[in-house]
Amino acid sequence: MYLSIFDEAEQVSREPFVIDDASLYRAFERVTDRRKARGKRYPLALILTLLMLGKMAGETTISGVVDWVKERQKVLRRRFNWPKPFPVNSTYSEALAQCDGQEIAQAIAQVILKARAVEQRETKQTEQSCFLAHQQPAENLIHTAMDGKVLRGTLGHAKESQPPVHLLSLYECESGIVLAQKAVRSKENEIVAAGAFMHPLLLKGRIISTDALHTQKKWCAAVNAYEGYYLTIVKNNHPSMYEDFILFFEDKESDQGEWYYHKSVQKGHGRLEVREIWTSTQMNEWFEQE
Repeated sequence: MYLSIFDEAEQVSREPFVIDDASLYRAFERVTDRRKARGKRYPLALILTLLMLGKMAGETTISGVVDWVKERQKVLRRRFNWPKPFPVNSTYSEALAQCDGQEIAQAIAQVILKARAVEQRETKQTEQSCFLAHQQPAENLIHTAMDGKVLRGTLGHAKESQPPVHLLSLYECESGIVLAQKAVRSKENEIVAAGAFMHPLLLKGRIISTDALHTQKKWCAAVNAYEGYYLTIVKNNHPSMYEDFILFFEDKESDQGEWYYHKSVQKGHGRLEVREIWTSTQMNEWFEQE
């Protein structure tokens, strides 16, 4: 059995940081244990923590985790104060079968975010030194994407009681973790569902990128209110704004000396992709009036 449910552990930031096993255990204690009390020999938090540690060590299957734990059982017994034998393959499989994968993913995300917060606090002294040296430290913004998708396999059901499942997700691009998800109800759209993400823990210090659907004044103002930043796309759903941008960037009399330009070239899979972007802050005052 493959441990795809623990893929969050494999997609953390490329920059290394410390994750305490005790923090993992405490986070997994909040995962609902749906196993029957009879015959339950191991706490669910212990089972999930061992699986997570094995996954982080590079194991991809339960049998691999069992072998990994067996080789380190003396150390693990001391770490978890566990005098009994550790679980076997079937124990892990049966426990996972009774778990909600979303709860496990949220627990892992919380541990990763807390570990990163601790690391950032430890770098404050370096940033203060830069400030004292008259060098303004750059704000470390985290790119986070907001996107909605209909889950595969939920379309085309004959029963009305089984409608398509449309999820709006807040996805941290660097680490690969899903910070939050919201089901879009049949009588609402993603704009309404996005209101569930309006919280400083999800927005502060982040650049939220999304599609043209969310290019809305109310949403952009809310992101700013929670000390976040946004990157949206303007299309024909805002015709006047779209026309303003076209006129501005095609105007030969514009002061292009203040524009910024970037070009990237990527080659792969038999094709060459050239991407160019021109940016300007000269229209900020124009849009502030609106």
